[in-house]
Amino acid sequence: MMSSEIETLGRLYLWQVALNRINDLLALRLRVDRFCNTGRPQNITEIYDKERARLKTGLRLEGEALDSFEDEHGSLFPDIHDVHLIDELITEEIIIKFCTIFNGGYGRPGVISDNKKTFWEPILDEVISEAFSDDVKESFYEFIEKSRTYRNQQGAHFDQGSFYMAHGNEDGLVYHVGWSSALLSFNWGFVAETIPKFNKSLNGYIKKLQQEYVRRELDGSSNT
Repeated sequence: MMSSEIETLGRLYLWQVALNRINDLLALRLRVDRFCNTGRPQNITEIYDKERARLKTGLRLEGEALDSFEDEHGSLFPDIHDVHLIDELITEEIIIKFCTIFNGGYGRPGVISDNKKTFWEPILDEVISEAFSDDVKESFYEFIEKSRTYRNQQGAHFDQGSFYMAHGNEDGLVYHVGWSSALLSFNWGFVAETIPKFNKSLNGYIKKLQQEYVRRELDGSSNT
């Protein structure tokens, strides 16, 4: 097998690793949603807020106060705030892992190809064309661009254009920072439906390459 062919498969195997992790995270996200829908996180949060009001504190309970609360009501974790944070972290990790397919990455000679646009773009186009109809394909490309924008501006880098900052005095000691969570604008139903199909198409593409390379090697051996 030629070195470049091995390197191509090596990179595609890394894509598979990323997509397998994404599928695991999508399943975890569904479990978190199901748990949230039981009402337990909201209920424990309301009970907790009432206890803090009774104790006349705006701070989180600690030490004996927290032990006493959990002895009576059960574990505070996860309350509704924890669930929201968990959900945000899961969705952000999905986007970051997904973007490993399109972001630049160094390879290893004889093992893994560099992940340059000239490498991934034609493969990606073929895999997507095989996976989706024209309408879905267009939406999937939009998801790709949206993911790359989020990853590059907020998820992995704090690009100044994605944040609002105001300094409160001449020394800059009092400040305010804000941003809108772009994660909320993603259609996660669409993501959950299309990622497995994309993954299946990629697996088919890899299998085809493997078969072509094996056949070429066998032909080469028979001609020697």
